[in-house]
Amino acid sequence: NDEIGELECSSQQQQQQQQQQQVFFQQQQQQAFFQQQQQQQQPRESVESVPGGETPGSSNDDVSTNNNNSRTSVSTDEHSENVAPAAPAGIRTGKPLKKRATVRINSIKGHKVTRKLSINPGDTVISNQHKRDFVQLGGHPGCFHIAGPGCLWKQQAKEGEVEAKVLKELNESSLHSYVPDFMGAKEHDGKKWIGMEDLMCHFKDGCGMDIKMGTRTFKESEVKNQKLRTDLYEKMVNLDPKEPTDQENSDRAITKLRYMTFRERESSSQTLGFRLEAMKIWGSETNKDFKTLKHKDQVKNALKIYFNPLSKSGVEGFLRELENLYQLQTESTFFKEHEFVGTSLLFIYDHERVGIWMIDFGKTTPIRDMLDGGQITHTKPWKLGNYEDGYFFGMESLITIVKEIYEEREDDDENTYQHTTLRVN
Repeated sequence: NDEIGELECSSQQQQQQQQQQQVFFQQQQQQAFFQQQQQQQQPRESVESVPGGETPGSSNDDVSTNNNNSRTSVSTDEHSENVAPAAPAGIRTGKPLKKRATVRINSIKGHKVTRKLSINPGDTVISNQHKRDFVQLGGHPGCFHIAGPGCLWKQQAKEGEVEAKVLKELNESSLHSYVPDFMGAKEHDGKKWIGMEDLMCHFKDGCGMDIKMGTRTFKESEVKNQKLRTDLYEKMVNLDPKEPTDQENSDRAITKLRYMTFRERESSSQTLGFRLEAMKIWGSETNKDFKTLKHKDQVKNALKIYFNPLSKSGVEGFLRELENLYQLQTESTFFKEHEFVGTSLLFIYDHERVGIWMIDFGKTTPIRDMLDGGQITHTKPWKLGNYEDGYFFGMESLITIVKEIYEEREDDDENTYQHTTLRVN
């Protein structure tokens, strides 16, 4: 009996030792896996409190999207506002983790981008290893906030939720790979915001260019008011003292339609269907002095400045991007049924990749119920009531000029780096 008791005790001890070893090995494996994930991803950022003392966890507004066509999904758990996520076994935890959005890693030809959307616009997101200066090429100052790695908050226009609705619909269309990811919308501090992909996150020290598309950058509803305005007359005189007619000089006032058509005529919007808004290239500050360029040769020389640091393969990459995008646009029912005014094409390149995206949809308007047939050509001249915007005229002009620049470039030698296009679909 004593021998049997000793055997049973020994067996129990062995089982306990085996269980302890199993737990230890599981902890070691989980710790190794966790460390491997940390090396593959960008470092975790901390979401600090909002100015005024509000913490992200105290907000009742959650950011959430569930878009099957979107390349990134971002969500927060409404039931876990003050609950920190459990740490893997074997890992010591320090301060409790604050509420943050969950993120899926986005892989692009071996290029990994971690995206984390801060809970509220204005939250301070701190990164110890991945920092970059935010470059805003267009739009009103202060309408963008960096929301975390790979994410931006953009303030919506006074009209309401137009841009969020259009961006969400484009994310679900055939054009989804040529627009920023829609990552949610919310109201904060009395303002409406859109969470969207930060397109610069795919590039290292990227060079950007903003091109405003179309022969018209104002909505028809903006110019139907025939009220005479002295402020617009003064703006016109400052730009061109010889422009006002005798009657306008006598009234010292003009309508908004008169001013807006004058302004478009002063740039290449009327002559080419697009105008260069701004560019930022290596070794220089952001340049926005292009709005008075109206002739093809002037615009072409300005575009050459932007393309100059690129190899010929890089210019070809942009040309192929434009041609592919234009084909998708002409085939898109969504495009035919919307007035695209005030929208831009964003060009970005670095030492390896090039890419183009459609941005700025705050004035995009559905016109299906506004005119017979419910569609526009995007090529016909505009007159009040036909909603034509000249977008396709601008695409054709832009493709022609970029093609000329490409064909005029000397062939790359064998040591020149060959740029590739970046399509995130």
